[in-house]
Amino acid sequence: SYLMSKVTVQFSISAIQAFAFVLVGNSITGIKGMNFEYWLVLFSAWAASNMLGLVISDSFKAVVTIYILIPFLVIPQIILSGIIVKYEKLNPNLSSPTSIPIYGEMIIARWGYEALAVKQFMYNDYERELYDFDKRRSIARFKRDYWCSELIGKVDHLLTDLKTDKFDENSIADLEVLRNEIEMELKIIVGIDFKDLDSLVPEKVNPESLSAVRKWLELVNKIYIREYNKANNDRDAIITAASQLNPEAFIKFKEDYFNLSLEEFVTNSKDGTRLLEYKGRLIQKLDPIYFDPDPRFLKAHFYAPRKMLFGRYIDTFIVNILVIWSMTILTYLALYFRLLKRLLDSIEEWSDHRKGLVAAD
Repeated sequence: SYLMSKVTVQFSISAIQAFAFVLVGNSITGIKGMNFEYWLVLFSAWAASNMLGLVISDSFKAVVTIYILIPFLVIPQIILSGIIVKYEKLNPNLSSPTSIPIYGEMIIARWGYEALAVKQFMYNDYERELYDFDKRRSIARFKRDYWCSELIGKVDHLLTDLKTDKFDENSIADLEVLRNEIEMELKIIVGIDFKDLDSLVPEKVNPESLSAVRKWLELVNKIYIREYNKANNDRDAIITAASQLNPEAFIKFKEDYFNLSLEEFVTNSKDGTRLLEYKGRLIQKLDPIYFDPDPRFLKAHFYAPRKMLFGRYIDTFIVNILVIWSMTILTYLALYFRLLKRLLDSIEEWSDHRKGLVAAD
């Protein structure tokens, strides 16, 4: 058909343009080993853009209208891609620190950028062998330095509140966080039980149960100290073995594949917020590239290393590409059935009908 022929031609042109862009761009910027991934993401994003452009050109009659509409389509792709402004800082009423808001999920540029950022950081030739150790270190460091410290601080505040009879709404909120976090941690750490969980409610909490919580947290802290040291030693062993033969070559190898600026983005190291309290939970903001999201369909924090899809975790790169092509297919169906044009025609007919009724009166 005419429509399929037009789509095929535009997709072919986009594929060639993406190929040329990647060859030139990656050679200039020094990005190595990522040519296919960059081409796939760019081609996927441009294919989706082609479909959107066809829908717009099919639905609006005046060329001037299309020209006016283009900035309103392009600018959100830039602003809401997650690079310029963080989602949680755009609109607190619509955003969540645990996942990307709905308006961000509709931005093709966001899916493409995140796919490339995660893929390049996790699977470049340097980080590929170290990622698992870095992930273990990151989890242990967060729990050791921030999570345990925050919860121990809440325990101390609660003990003070009980002694001074100042148990208020803040105390209840702290108690809820303690209970929720310990309950979640018990699912992660094997072999360490906590029997006083049921006492962490306003009606039953007492100094003895809080002291038990403190001892348990100190024990967990020691576990994560050991885990961090072990992961760090394992990582150092790999680096030492790789650099012993030719230290200069190893340094050059790291310089060729490791991107410090990208690391700052995916680890959120420039942001002073390491964790925050949200709906009775402590939400990690440090190192988003190293911790898995909650098992919810496609929903995840920005720079998540993998996402839940059909009951299993799949690499973010694959998931994001699938999402972009799903959007492309949906846009093609909207074009094929001329849904936007029919909607605009219906609105125009309704408007003309209203004007006719007003004129008749």
